[in-house]
Amino acid sequence: MKLEAYPAWLCLKTAPSLPLKACLELLRYYPDPSEFVGVAAHPVYSGGMLKADTAQHLKVGVLPDNIAQIQQCMRHDEISCLSILEYPARLSEIFAPPLLLYLKGDLEAALKQAALAVVGTRKPSAYGREMCKKLLPKVVDSGVSIISGLALGIDTEAHTVAVQRSAFTVGVLASGLNSIYPPQNLELSRKITAHGALVSEYEPYSKPERWNFPARNRIISALSDAVFVVEGPISSGALLTAKSAIDQNRDIAALPGNINNINAEGPNHLIRNGAALISKAEDLLEILGLESQNSAQTEISFLLSAGEQKICDLLKIEQRSLSFDELFAKSGFNAGKLSTTLTNLELKGLIAKDSGNTFILI
Repeated sequence: MKLEAYPAWLCLKTAPSLPLKACLELLRYYPDPSEFVGVAAHPVYSGGMLKADTAQHLKVGVLPDNIAQIQQCMRHDEISCLSILEYPARLSEIFAPPLLLYLKGDLEAALKQAALAVVGTRKPSAYGREMCKKLLPKVVDSGVSIISGLALGIDTEAHTVAVQRSAFTVGVLASGLNSIYPPQNLELSRKITAHGALVSEYEPYSKPERWNFPARNRIISALSDAVFVVEGPISSGALLTAKSAIDQNRDIAALPGNINNINAEGPNHLIRNGAALISKAEDLLEILGLESQNSAQTEISFLLSAGEQKICDLLKIEQRSLSFDELFAKSGFNAGKLSTTLTNLELKGLIAKDSGNTFILI
């Protein structure tokens, strides 16, 4: 969108009594708001298409009080804006697309290849973190962009894997693009911009209001070809993203988890209701219709000591996480040997610490 056209579009977005359906109908007849916003003699105002308060708002060209500050920020921070008429098809065709989308970075390049949304709780277990680090590198190395919400927890893990491997990633914010939330992810947001894009439907200086977060989930799923739910309770935002994905006809995948862990409730519920169960990176690539770049290579296997093999066998037999005390009783090791063995297995990426002082095979 040209900078000179932006005020008219913003006026249209903020018009009262103009729901999205009516707005799209208006744009079907008059696709350039610059032609009628602030132009009282335009025929749109005499055709009965607009309610009185909508027409008055558009005739006058009402804009937010901080419009000068918004525009200065957009220039300074190199934030551009797309109208609904300029979106990629995967976003414009969904139910209730945003009228405007603010953008920083290269969204077009990120969406030229397959895109996977990775979502989950802000308070993941070590198992959830480890599985992101184990599964996603092979996915992004195979030419997949990662879409997520820049939140703490699983979102951060997913974006981090992408930027570490110089892969495309897109962060969808629930605030203005100059108001990075959470602030702990400011540096990560800069790296994302260099490896993809940050997007938001909210104007610069918009605060991350509580109701913005569930609304932005529909954009996360819309920009993706499939949604991967790693961890989260039934009531989490990750499950709302999955619901949006279903409404948008996107594939759903989920990471199975320990039934005693509340973070496994959401993924296990999705799997029970038809979501693809993910146990390896190739499962995600198959959903996206891709093959692993390393599919022809043999996986590197670690040489395990007898003690390490025994702990792996115990976890495999139980098919659940085991506490340190349970492993202590079942293995017959003394506490020092067991601690050393568990540390070695964690370093080799074969087990992860789950909730509390429990361990699970990965």
